[in-house]
Amino acid sequence: TNRAAMSGGHLSKDFFELIKSIGECKSKQEEDKILAAEVATLRQRFTEQLSPKKMKEAVVRMMYAEMLGHNADFGHIHAVNMSQQTNLIAKRVGYLASTVCLHSGHELTTLLVNTMRRDLKSTNHVEVCATLVAIPKLVNLETLPALMDPVCALLDHPSEVVRKKAVMALHRFCQLQPSSAADLSEKLRRVLCDKDPAVMGASLYILHEGAEADPKAHKDLLPSYVSILKQITEHRLPSSFDYHRMPAPWIQIKLLKLMATLGTADQRASEGMYEVLLDVLRRADTGINIGYAIIYEAVRTITAIFPNIQLLETAASHISRFVSSDNHNLKYLGIKALAGIVQVNQKYALEHQLVVVDCLEDPDETLKRKTLDLLYRMTNAGNVVFVVDKLISHLRETSDDAFRASLTERITQLAERYAPDNSWFIRTMNGVFELGGELVRPDVAHNLMRLIAEGSGEDDEADMALRRFAAATYYSMLDRPILPDILVCVICWVLGEYGYLIGGGVALEDVVDKLVDAVERQFDAPSTRCWVVVAITKLVAQLGAMPAQVAEVCGKYKQSSQVLLSKYCSELEGLAAEVGTMHAALPTDASCEDLEVDPALGFLDAYVAEALSRGAQPYLAPGERPDELDVGGSISAAGGAHGGGGGGGGGGGGG
Repeated sequence: TNRAAMSGGHLSKDFFELIKSIGECKSKQEEDKILAAEVATLRQRFTEQLSPKKMKEAVVRMMYAEMLGHNADFGHIHAVNMSQQTNLIAKRVGYLASTVCLHSGHELTTLLVNTMRRDLKSTNHVEVCATLVAIPKLVNLETLPALMDPVCALLDHPSEVVRKKAVMALHRFCQLQPSSAADLSEKLRRVLCDKDPAVMGASLYILHEGAEADPKAHKDLLPSYVSILKQITEHRLPSSFDYHRMPAPWIQIKLLKLMATLGTADQRASEGMYEVLLDVLRRADTGINIGYAIIYEAVRTITAIFPNIQLLETAASHISRFVSSDNHNLKYLGIKALAGIVQVNQKYALEHQLVVVDCLEDPDETLKRKTLDLLYRMTNAGNVVFVVDKLISHLRETSDDAFRASLTERITQLAERYAPDNSWFIRTMNGVFELGGELVRPDVAHNLMRLIAEGSGEDDEADMALRRFAAATYYSMLDRPILPDILVCVICWVLGEYGYLIGGGVALEDVVDKLVDAVERQFDAPSTRCWVVVAITKLVAQLGAMPAQVAEVCGKYKQSSQVLLSKYCSELEGLAAEVGTMHAALPTDASCEDLEVDPALGFLDAYVAEALSRGAQPYLAPGERPDELDVGGSISAAGGAHGGGGGGGGGGGGG
């Protein structure tokens, strides 16, 4: 019977077979083959003299081809011509095909303007509706002025369907030309009082965009929105607007968004909403999805307007059921809503902390990321230890690189902001370095080293105890077989500066031995080995002599192809030969000492004076040199270097 219905009357058997074959395709390639043949057939058919019935079917078939991604632009003009016919069905097909196949910038849309203006004045509301459906898709800035007045006139049309579609067309006009919204303001305010709820609901979308652009100009409409929302929640609208026995849910959601926009940072306006928002939360809690959507939007409104304790507590209790739900979508909504509540006041979300932490174990990646953001916002000095421990355990278990990077960043920020004491901070950051490794930013390691060096600055004994703790901790960590490069850098710096504080029978020689072993580790970055050599250099200065194993390291890496490493080894050898100089250059625990710098390099004055007395030429700045000598930056620099080496005056004078 279905086949007979589809193939009878206005559709041919050939058309039915086309739709059936497309539906039965097993692959995109098979579908493309059928449609390519159909487009070729249509191209030929449009060149023939077709009856109105066959022309209508050909335009519909062209529409199918276009919707499935095949170009049939040769038939676009026929769709435009069909919209200009007097036959109602043909006109509707023509407008529909034009809407599907054309766009607002298409050259053929201009041909439709006069037809649209004429059809908008038709006494047949079906004809008017067909036109109003096409206008939002096809109108542009050039054609808008010609269509504005006819569409505005339809706001007083006796048919509610026409009025609703006219409002939707005006919404598109306002998007294309925002300045027109001011001219339409009074008309739209009248539409808000339309006797048909569908027309009123359509007007809310334009009014919301206007309220977002200029909230102050729309404040006077707030009592109307509250009144409408109250009528809806009390089931005063026809039952045809119900969805799963929920009264007009989409209109409720749009009204809640409008109230959030107009109530932001406005106590007086917000106070008028409190009662109806409580009523919305109570009536929407029916255990169905559309009810959950309204609750979520109501919570977003509650967190946006001027805060009210009773509302926030009620919102938090509703959302807690979302977070503990087995449904992933509800959990996600709950996490997002709790994040909004936390921004107003943390205390309303803290009681749900354990449930939120459990969401980190959910396999859904999007939910995990939202949960991480929420936990970050929920953390304070009182719960930082608990939250960070949970985050570190997840960092240890997860293998997703993006999630690991987010965890590493969040843990670092929380530890820096809320650390209860410095030793906890060091332990936490060690865990982050060990687990996060290459994901940790270099400045995080620098901040840790700076903390150890400077301490709190309030209690010298406590600061020294912190350094002893750090030195002992990092000395023991050197025994671990695998250490990330960034952690090795921190370890080497701390041991080089404070290795003498370890205590417990550990001598500086023992620290040097471990660092010598560490030199031979495999590192991801070549520069990491330089940190080890520099730490050894500092300890050799404190020992006052170079141990044999250190000399072996110098001999091995002095010939390294890595210039920086070779330089540090050569410096170590040179300094070890001059112990007094080494002590002066590398004093113990001097990382925070201020260095006195003489920018004029006055200690070279005697050297320069002696060179000048022997006939050396004085240094000339680039702007003071004769033209024949100023032959380019690189040659000049090279000449200066040679001059400085030969006579000593050029380089000395420069200093």
